[in-house]
Amino acid sequence: MRLVVGFPPGGSVDHVARILSPGLSRVLGRSVVVENVPGANSARAIARVASSEPNGDTLLLASSAIAHPDNAAAAASLRPVVLTSTAPMVLVVRASLPAHDPREFAAYLAAHAGASYGSSGVGNPTHLAAARLVEHLRADAVHVPYGGSALAFADLVAGRTDFMMTASNSSVGGHGAVRALAVTTRSRSRLPGLDRLPTIAETLVPGFDFGLWQAVYAPARLPDAAVATLSAQMRDVLALDSVRAALADGGVETIAGSPEDADRVYRAEVARLRERMPK
Repeated sequence: MRLVVGFPPGGSVDHVARILSPGLSRVLGRSVVVENVPGANSARAIARVASSEPNGDTLLLASSAIAHPDNAAAAASLRPVVLTSTAPMVLVVRASLPAHDPREFAAYLAAHAGASYGSSGVGNPTHLAAARLVEHLRADAVHVPYGGSALAFADLVAGRTDFMMTASNSSVGGHGAVRALAVTTRSRSRLPGLDRLPTIAETLVPGFDFGLWQAVYAPARLPDAAVATLSAQMRDVLALDSVRAALADGGVETIAGSPEDADRVYRAEVARLRERMPK
């Protein structure tokens, strides 16, 4: 089985895929290979899976980027199998930036027109959340898109950009070259290392709520019985204590939702993006 990921190695979706693949391999009794097909906010990976044979051998581990309007037509050629997980994003700044909390960050943006922020690509949630925050703060900031979150984070660490919204992971809180200021979800995170952080909603923008989710998709023509079997097998893997612990260590909360749950989350995200795309 090929588990296709639309972003380069090292990012949050790739992290989830590489945790799931050994457990899936044991349950399925065959090898599961993670295949990175980055490009165009996961559009290339979506097309790769949509055009594959509907036999369950090629699946997509998608992020909420699949709900972007630019991906809508291609996503119609897929069907959900399981809602795997969810995670907050974190507002992170380079360590040398003189801001130690969200309000100091807002003051910095107000005084420094042209501050730069990286993202995983145009239209990715890491872009849209940052752009929406900048818009709410009436600030002037420059978006620098990358081919994945690992690349964007590396430039933030090097001080070549000023801030970013990134998926929560173990490197965010413990990296000396960056500083985490807030989480992007409406409620505070319960994940270790993030529970001390305030939300953007409570400090800067009431109602601000952006998160990430991951789900597995198959070609739309895969039969219902095959989807049901795959979904049950993947939920068995997601129920393993070792898998849940590894995901939590990477800042990801296990969901293990049904195909219907995945479809409901997808449709809600599509509707939200239509309403909240940055101007």
